[in-house]
Amino acid sequence: MNSQRTQNIRTVSSRLNSFHSAMYFSETVGREYAKHGLEPGVEGNLAGRSAPLGRVNAGVVSAAYCNYSHAFLSTQFPKIWDTASPETMVQARFDAVAAFMAELFDSREDIALLTEAATQVATAVEPVLANMDFSGRVLAQATADALTAHKPNTAFERLWGVATIAREFRGDGHVASLVTTGVPGIDALMLDVATGASFKPRAAQKTRGYTDEEWKAAQSRLAEAGLITVGEDERGFDLPAITDAGRDLKEQVEQLTDGTVAAAWSVLSDEEIEALVSPSRSLIKVLAQSGAFPASVFAQPAKKTS
Repeated sequence: MNSQRTQNIRTVSSRLNSFHSAMYFSETVGREYAKHGLEPGVEGNLAGRSAPLGRVNAGVVSAAYCNYSHAFLSTQFPKIWDTASPETMVQARFDAVAAFMAELFDSREDIALLTEAATQVATAVEPVLANMDFSGRVLAQATADALTAHKPNTAFERLWGVATIAREFRGDGHVASLVTTGVPGIDALMLDVATGASFKPRAAQKTRGYTDEEWKAAQSRLAEAGLITVGEDERGFDLPAITDAGRDLKEQVEQLTDGTVAAAWSVLSDEEIEALVSPSRSLIKVLAQSGAFPASVFAQPAKKTS
């Protein structure tokens, strides 16, 4: 596979992921979920993302998400569906996205240019979605079914739907790649944290529901394997830092993940993929300006919007 082509697919995929996931930290989205009796934040986000799967139990969600604590998810599912049904939450997520996109874009003076950029990216990526083989990708297939049955009202809502399917498709491929390389979900999360460009350690542990014992055990295991070192942050908490061996392992997983999406992206030429880099950057800058990725959660929020 051409290395520049692969890098451009990674770049565009990362930006699509950011366009999708910015909603998870939005107070506006939290208020929409609260209308249905769900706590803003983790509980609402779990219900919204899992809803396309139907009234599933913790085992299904845990296997699909990969890097959440199964014990924690068992405290959330299936009881979460007694508060708000999957059908309710599928629609609630659409309502939340509409409110969030309006908040981000409606008052901007450059909305015409941003609408054009969103339309360009969505139009270009939709053939990739049409070329996807969802075999073995449970979360991506369920999400695609829910989203293709919905008619978005704006170019930004349309792009969010495209970005979400692309994100879950690559995500399911990433899970398969982790399984292939023998990397448990908590270890993958820890390695990501250890890059210093993702979640802060305490935020990652809390949002994924791991106990201190589980977190320290994974940290010790990776340190003993030479994949991370462990220092301290300014408050005295453990601060993992990835080693060269850890980076090599992450790159091995990413290369496998690249392979799981290559066939879908084959419908676009190198030039068509490269043409997505600039408009996707323009849209991601809006997320940066809005503070969509809070510094209390991410070590380097700018990395989520670059």
